[in-house]
Amino acid sequence: MRNHYDFKKLLPILLLALACAGLFAGCHGAQYKEDEKAALEEKGAALMQAWLDEHMKGGEVLSAEADILMYPSGPHYLTDYVAGNLTVGGKERGYYVNTGTGALYLYTDCGLLSDVCLDEAFRILGLNDAQDECVVVDYSASLWLPDTGNGFVNAEHDEAAILMPGELVLSLEEAGEEEQRSLLEDFVRSPGGREPIEFGGVIRVPEETDLERCGMAYWQKLQADYGIKFENFNLYDGFENIATYSDRAAYDRYCFREVEEPDIRIFMTEAYWVEKAGKDGIKVDEKKEYDFSDLKFEKTDEGYLVTFPDYDHVFGFMIYADEGSEFRKHEYHNHEDREAYLSPGSTISGDRYFEYDLYWKDAGEDGYLLTNEDGVAEWFYGGEELIPRE
Repeated sequence: MRNHYDFKKLLPILLLALACAGLFAGCHGAQYKEDEKAALEEKGAALMQAWLDEHMKGGEVLSAEADILMYPSGPHYLTDYVAGNLTVGGKERGYYVNTGTGALYLYTDCGLLSDVCLDEAFRILGLNDAQDECVVVDYSASLWLPDTGNGFVNAEHDEAAILMPGELVLSLEEAGEEEQRSLLEDFVRSPGGREPIEFGGVIRVPEETDLERCGMAYWQKLQADYGIKFENFNLYDGFENIATYSDRAAYDRYCFREVEEPDIRIFMTEAYWVEKAGKDGIKVDEKKEYDFSDLKFEKTDEGYLVTFPDYDHVFGFMIYADEGSEFRKHEYHNHEDREAYLSPGSTISGDRYFEYDLYWKDAGEDGYLLTNEDGVAEWFYGGEELIPRE
């Protein structure tokens, strides 16, 4: 049966959709008045000053700037937050104020919080017993501050400072080293009394660790139970990798594949799945196998050019060779043209061409591995021309 619609009733909806799509200017730029922004900043400065008068005598607010939520090429909204600088005893520091709740935050050293969160991560991930066998490559923690919508204010911070509740910051600055750690452990392990913590990092785990179980539901439960959001976080071993990013969980497995010309082996991603969390629940965002046949080593006048004719199946890989391989008889210079081999619609900023030398490194039972000058495995993605060096 054909559905009939009343166009007159649909017209206002269509006009709104067109406006927000950019055909009209109404949904772009500031969605507030300047006097509203000024009033918010005045309220934020007053809240911060009142807190200073109570907790940090002699402190003075120097500036107050409304935090603006900006959608790319779209509308700009006021949030509840005001940021600025204050001074106490001649020393300046940054602050944030939630004008809706009255919560105040000061910038402070981030190192100890990250260390405490690393230990907590091992505990809640069930890796305590394997901690001595794990290799921590990188890690960091910061506080997420909820904005007026469904997102979070990601306050800017450098590597040495993050935002924390003002009174906790004062307690930490008055405490000794052991008491500081105890205060932060209590803070991290009390998810009901604080904002979510975002924890990111890279950790190599023992090979017997089951990583495939770590789907999106697993990470959501950890956030609900412990108030820690694992974002830009990787667990990996020699054969698997699980990564979290942008409300996604991605799982990869690795394997060796033989290449006949040149006579090498590559270490590559074999298959993966990606789960995405959204308003309608968790769904498989992407599921495919990397097509090994898409990888080509084209013979050139000087060496071999790495290409991927099918851009849908580009993947990263490392190059290994056995003792008797003809390809291993030379070390190589890499002439890389990144822009020429990007997938359609992609762009690259900065240099297009990269020139660097590659070296063979003994990889034990796996043969020899092609590395950069620091001895770190070189990853290839297409656009590299490998030219033998004498």
